[in-house]
Amino acid sequence: MDAFVTAVKTVRQTPGVDAETSLSPIQTRKAKPVRDVEEGKATRALPGAGTLSPTATVKDAVSPEDALRILRSQPDTETLLATLRKLASPNVFPAFHLAAPGTLQAQILNSIVSHIVPAFWPILHEDEKVVAVRCVRNITGINALLAKLHTVSGLAVKGNRAEFAEQRGIFISVTNEVFSGNTLLLDLLVELDGAVKDKTRRNLAQKEMIGLLGSGKVISSVAGAEDAARDANQGGRQSASWLAAGSEYNKWLGRNIATLFGSNHDLLIESYEGISATGGHLIVRGLSMGYQSHLIKGLVSESLSRRDDGIEELIEHIPHYAKKQFLEQTLRWLSQICPSSEMAEYTGEVVPSLAALLKGLSKHDPAICGQHIRAICGDPVFIVGLSYFVRRACIAVLSDVAPDELQSLFETTMTTFSDRIFIHHSPVLQQESIAQTLLLTAGYLHRANPVAVLIIARSSGHMQGTSSRLDASGQRARWLGMVVATAISGLVDRDGSRMNFGVDEMRTEEASWYLRLVKVEDRIGTLSDFQVMLVRRERDLEAAQNPLPSLAGPPHQLAGKPVFGPPRPPTPAQTEVIGEKVTEILDDISDEEDDDLKSYAKPDSDAEDSDEDATLVNRNKARPPVYVRDLMSMLRDDKAPDRFELGMKHAAPLIRRKTNFGREVKDHAEELMGLLCNLQDPFDTDQFEELKLRAMIAILLSDMDEMGPWLSRHAFVEGYSIAQRCIMLSAVGLGGRELAGFENEDELNPALPNTDFPSKRLPARLHATYSNAPVSSVKPLDRASSKIQNQLIQPLALQAADHSTAHLNAVKVRTFSSRMAVERTKRKPAPNQLAKTFGQSFYFPLTNRYQQELAAYGSRSVFASAPVVLVTFLKTLALLFHASGPATLGLPELTAEFWDLLLSLRVQAGSNVAILEAVLFAALTVLDVNTADQKRSLAQEEGKRMVEMQQWVQVVFERAGGGELISGGSQEEAKIRTLAAGVLVKIGEMVEQYQKAMFGSVER
Repeated sequence: MDAFVTAVKTVRQTPGVDAETSLSPIQTRKAKPVRDVEEGKATRALPGAGTLSPTATVKDAVSPEDALRILRSQPDTETLLATLRKLASPNVFPAFHLAAPGTLQAQILNSIVSHIVPAFWPILHEDEKVVAVRCVRNITGINALLAKLHTVSGLAVKGNRAEFAEQRGIFISVTNEVFSGNTLLLDLLVELDGAVKDKTRRNLAQKEMIGLLGSGKVISSVAGAEDAARDANQGGRQSASWLAAGSEYNKWLGRNIATLFGSNHDLLIESYEGISATGGHLIVRGLSMGYQSHLIKGLVSESLSRRDDGIEELIEHIPHYAKKQFLEQTLRWLSQICPSSEMAEYTGEVVPSLAALLKGLSKHDPAICGQHIRAICGDPVFIVGLSYFVRRACIAVLSDVAPDELQSLFETTMTTFSDRIFIHHSPVLQQESIAQTLLLTAGYLHRANPVAVLIIARSSGHMQGTSSRLDASGQRARWLGMVVATAISGLVDRDGSRMNFGVDEMRTEEASWYLRLVKVEDRIGTLSDFQVMLVRRERDLEAAQNPLPSLAGPPHQLAGKPVFGPPRPPTPAQTEVIGEKVTEILDDISDEEDDDLKSYAKPDSDAEDSDEDATLVNRNKARPPVYVRDLMSMLRDDKAPDRFELGMKHAAPLIRRKTNFGREVKDHAEELMGLLCNLQDPFDTDQFEELKLRAMIAILLSDMDEMGPWLSRHAFVEGYSIAQRCIMLSAVGLGGRELAGFENEDELNPALPNTDFPSKRLPARLHATYSNAPVSSVKPLDRASSKIQNQLIQPLALQAADHSTAHLNAVKVRTFSSRMAVERTKRKPAPNQLAKTFGQSFYFPLTNRYQQELAAYGSRSVFASAPVVLVTFLKTLALLFHASGPATLGLPELTAEFWDLLLSLRVQAGSNVAILEAVLFAALTVLDVNTADQKRSLAQEEGKRMVEMQQWVQVVFERAGGGELISGGSQEEAKIRTLAAGVLVKIGEMVEQYQKAMFGSVER
């Protein structure tokens, strides 16, 4: 055995020193650097590593195969970097390029990603990491990275995800480096064009790249790795990657696509055409990821920042079948950054800027873009989601690039506006949008071709449409017909023969605004104007979302309260006694004045005396807020729990106390309401939701005309959670009930005892301590709706019981009261302020934004996917409808609109019991609010809707009775059956009254 033992010694040759002669070196190998030995990471064995031949060195890597063998061996850092530099250089290896798809390239990149990156990435310097990133910055390398991310975070390593935490962090970091910058897409296509000469192979590689970057594969892979790290309790070791956020990734994708267009590339015409066509197909794929606005934002902003003709070439390279979709999504994005309600003061700047962008997109293909813009503006369902400024810009561009399409648009909108079905069944918001588009188009067409407007105005379609409008049952539809007819007549008729209806509705400010639309003529600005407007708008939105703290120092304080203004001069010291030395004080106050005071019993325990040790008592307690600015400061405080809790408890009383005292609350109403809408509970405050809701109701009541529509709109704004939307809707419903005079019946808007003037009653905190007042925890909106349900169902139940015992009428006892006793105990009802503003301040803002939400997002909307939000929305409308009462202005129109909304929810109600209950409750409320005369007119004008609702409720009643609707819930089934019976009884009474009125008139 000893004869086979061979001595092995590592020989280190030093210049000028001969090697030992006692031993002969068998193999000579370059020593690893000291850094690699110390780290221990670069020299460990790699799985699947190959064996380097004894004579293979860095200089011998003259082919890609040699480079692959070096990567599969155990190379040191210098060897690895030299090999990677050779692979990253395009001309080192003849007829080989890492960007070209192939088997050898896949093996090399798989070795780099699987073995080199996990071992060497933590010890490489920044400039050395750039070399590694340059090697994997191609289609095959990106696929290998995403596959490795999926491997280290998938189900295969679910049991030992913590062991892969370091690898996950490394691969996420490498992926971020690969996707950094705005030129990745251009670099990939340029390298692919130079590496692959065969057109067929190049087209296949480009399609693979489109499928890779234009889908959600990158987002899902990175997000899966982050979720795996979070599950393994390793989520805090690295920051969240922007690649896992769909919005940020689509912005990045849009910026990269924008670099493919323009005249700044030194490319051949054939190569540029192929690259631009790939960019157009990638836009189409990107629009299907669900983040269209972010994609177009990145695309347009980067194109404008490059200051070349790239923005004008976008539409040319998009496929024909997707150009209309691209224009639609662009118009939606423009409507988001320029909403109608927030940009009124910048109308003269916004419309020319928007028109400049649309004209730039239409420059290379004006005919096709003009047809698409005409089709978009003529679609009442789509145009309702566009802002007023975007519609004006569309018509201005259409008159410039495709004036022949103006007459077609005018005819299309006139036909739609005059259609009888559209008049009776379309939402009011769609009719208003079509009317505005019609008048704007008429003005532009009349200036270009007055004869065309005259011919269409004299046509039978316009005359019949005006007659149908005047004969419509909805007040808004009739008013729009009068406005459009008057405006068209003002264009084509002479002064003496122009149409004039002579009603008060045509003398309002809104009517004058509509009549001025035919005179609107917007100019088309430049792309620089749009860029300036976009930068300003983004700055305004960022400032609104992240308000800057005040740079001024804290004000001076006196006795713990802030003091503003110049400092008060010091008071001179008193050196001698002024006046009499001794003053006699006589107590003439009699104790008889206190005889009527009710004495409190001594409590069992007092919270103030709970601390026995005087050193533990907090003597620097926060004081309740006195001003609204102090209240907002306390609500923003996330460091002191006592200040935050004190601010929450005193928010509603302070706002109610300050409502009629100057303009302090009104001036800060929007800011304070926005703060409460986004407010979170960092200290787990008791009754936080109830206190927050009380404060929101108080702000809403402080300025109903402004805050009612504001809060109704913000319940549909993106970024809010389901709970925040529900509390906003609850504030709208309960605030409207208090405005109608129901403040003493709801849980969260009671009459506060200390908001008007001081009284002899103890403060609320001490009164609760001494009187042991119970605190109810019933949800306010559900409690109010349940109470109204009982009020609506109880008379019907009593009437049914009376009919069932008709044979006992002879023995029934009825109690009569004298008229004087009734008048003495009868209270005069409070004036219903909600009836005046219900439609304008609550109903139409809520329903219009609901229709916009469904039109924009469809089934992806939170109002369609979360039943609790829809149920809260319906209960809010029903509570407001009931509180407004029969005296509501425009009650027939509101009833018809609400009835259409309820009929449209029948499918959703059939799949969810909560929605079904809310729909039946709302229908019963609508039927109860309308009086007998209104019910007869409702049965006469809305007979079809009544029959549809009656048939559907009859089916619900039968299914609930047979147990087919609800499984295992007898109480819920009885509730649904009771509500359905109430709706059927109300509809039956309505039909019976209508039949009596009709047959009675026939007999007479």
